[in-house]
Amino acid sequence: MKITKENIILNFIVYITAFLLAIGLGAVLIWAILRIHPFSALSLIVSSALLTSFGRTATFYYLVELTLISLGLAISYRAKYWNIGGDGQLIFGAIFSMQAIFSIGHLFSPWLAIVATLLMGMLGGALYGVIPAIIKAKLNVNEVLSTLMLNFIAIYFMTWLVDITGPWKDPQAAELESYPIPYSLYLENPVILTLIMVFAIAIIYILAEKTSLGFKIKVIGSSHSAAEYAGIDRGKVYIYIGLISGALAGLAGSIEILSVSHILSSSFDSLYMGYLGIFTTWLASLNPLFVILSSLLMSTLLSGGYFMEAIAGVSVLFIYYFEGIMFISIIIFEATKSKIKKVLKFG
Repeated sequence: MKITKENIILNFIVYITAFLLAIGLGAVLIWAILRIHPFSALSLIVSSALLTSFGRTATFYYLVELTLISLGLAISYRAKYWNIGGDGQLIFGAIFSMQAIFSIGHLFSPWLAIVATLLMGMLGGALYGVIPAIIKAKLNVNEVLSTLMLNFIAIYFMTWLVDITGPWKDPQAAELESYPIPYSLYLENPVILTLIMVFAIAIIYILAEKTSLGFKIKVIGSSHSAAEYAGIDRGKVYIYIGLISGALAGLAGSIEILSVSHILSSSFDSLYMGYLGIFTTWLASLNPLFVILSSLLMSTLLSGGYFMEAIAGVSVLFIYYFEGIMFISIIIFEATKSKIKKVLKFG
């Protein structure tokens, strides 16, 4: 989307209004059902997520993963390639990362093993992400259906790996989870993770705004007829998009293994980060530079939501209610932008 003063003002109005509406409806729900002062609960979210050591750490890890996933989705949605398979691609990135650790982790120094694990995570996500893109390019199968179904395949395959009779099941663990990764392969340095995130933002921004592929993505997103007239091979662009978005989601899965969970379990993607990434991507108006801001908002809500549940007794599921209301509000207000323009005398 072209960044102009008009677009900035319109987006500010749309998103602030949607946010305030979600806050208002959330407050009504908390007070009407739980009889808890709503602003006390909401302030607890922000303070615990940003002003406590544990909260900041959780918020940061959510931020890194959501930003990576959302960057890939932003590229996809610019071409109107509706990839909702971020969860499956994240899971396969984690699976490839675990396989790399089990197979070659002991053959290299810890840092080389970590780099190899991250690369294998990207490879796993890219391979899983390109499957629906190829099907779309060759058979014109709707990518919403194929990416959604591949999410379920990834979940059940992961569950089999750590099931009672699964090849990765840790016999010492009470839950369905794999053997843990070695402590030497923990990647918990915030500076390195921040550099990975910032580097990914820079690469995707350059790709989207400064390369021929980014131009082709914009043309396809604006008009298929124009793309055909310009001689753009839509199928090839879809395949590139599938590889890129899948690799970023797979990288997020690898970081989850190395930095947070350190195991693969049946509840590995219990937050459904891929679906949350859809929200943060739209909230950023598909702009790679704004993705980190929308991801920070969602990460704050997520980490603060667990404190709110423990202290105020408000279920963390309230965060998903809040997200849904805000998402629907944005869609409604986006559809009324032309009327807002007239009221503000932009057009």
